[in-house]
Amino acid sequence: MNLTNPYLISLCSQIEQQLNFKINHISDSKKCCVILEENKIKISSHTISRLFGLIKPYRSPYKSTLNLLSQFVNYSNWEDFCISQTNIPFDPNYFLTEATDGFSLSILQLILINEDFDSLKIILEKSKGSTDTTTLFTAAEIIGNYVRSSNKQNELLDILSKIGVGQLYFYECFVDENNLNNYFSNALIRYYLPQITDDYKKLYVYCFDISQKANKQLKPSNSIPLFEELIVSLDKNKCHFHELSRWLECLILIDGFNGNLQNTWEEHLNRVLNKSKIYCHNESCWIISRSLKALLLFDLKNEILIHKEFNDYIDLLMINQKKDNHYMSLYVIQLYWIYKSKYFKNKIIYTPFRISYALFENDSNEKIAIELATASIFATGDNKKIMKKNLKSFCNKVGAVWLLKLID
Repeated sequence: MNLTNPYLISLCSQIEQQLNFKINHISDSKKCCVILEENKIKISSHTISRLFGLIKPYRSPYKSTLNLLSQFVNYSNWEDFCISQTNIPFDPNYFLTEATDGFSLSILQLILINEDFDSLKIILEKSKGSTDTTTLFTAAEIIGNYVRSSNKQNELLDILSKIGVGQLYFYECFVDENNLNNYFSNALIRYYLPQITDDYKKLYVYCFDISQKANKQLKPSNSIPLFEELIVSLDKNKCHFHELSRWLECLILIDGFNGNLQNTWEEHLNRVLNKSKIYCHNESCWIISRSLKALLLFDLKNEILIHKEFNDYIDLLMINQKKDNHYMSLYVIQLYWIYKSKYFKNKIIYTPFRISYALFENDSNEKIAIELATASIFATGDNKKIMKKNLKSFCNKVGAVWLLKLID
């Protein structure tokens, strides 16, 4: 376990107290997951093993996972858990870190505004070891949004690729799915890839490039041979769920470009279902949504709609979604579920959720496209005509062709 976050240490300790045994081995993680599932909490043994430091490298759990684990130890959510740990000092990153010469989000903003890149290296080094996800993702948003508009973009991309924390904040957390003019794909290959040795991080680079080329240019990527060579030596069971979801997506895209997908789509879909069922709700949604988009891109809509097990699982994901705990993958699934309900003429007693405008700025184009497509399903009269006139050109422009293949 990463010992720099006292709240996580306390959470792990209380989980073990609730279980009445220590989590020292992979077998303990699996035993823990069985008990969690008995309490209607679905978290993979892989995630538990990472949390307790049994699988390297350590990664802080997603907030949705922390919420579930907090509920297991009788708190309403992660924030409630943290507030209740009165014997634990506040993380100094929340308050006046300048006074302790620590990492400061305010100074990070000032450095970027003034393009003081020498100081950027200094301030990023101060954040090393932090496991505070709020600070991490805020820093990622600050850096990512600045990089997009910087006149010194290439210089900044190079600097961030050569600093471990810079890699984490920008290349691994911000992950610019909008990828205007392919700048992020090119940056991953030109700057980030030469600096990394971890094969699973290389997998992420190749998968991102393959997906972007497929969705935005409808072309196979030059990264496909590198991806196929790399996965021979990798283990799906050791992947983070994002890595696994991208891996499964790319297998579908490659078969699509090879002309094999009409023969293999069901095999792919069954594999995706089997893998997704061992993960919690949030993680499952990512595994399902990326593969769903890949299959739709190659006109497999009718085949997907008659796959009973897949559609039953989609229904389950929608039924089990948590209020105010929404993410882009669930946005994709919600759109498919609404279309499916209309297609089969099922009565919809459901108010679609809409993600806050301020969230997912790194994926804002697809977010808007999903919102427009969802609206188009309900539109009538002049609204329907306006949608039909404009939606296709927007989706083609931002690389959301899969979406058109679904609702057309």
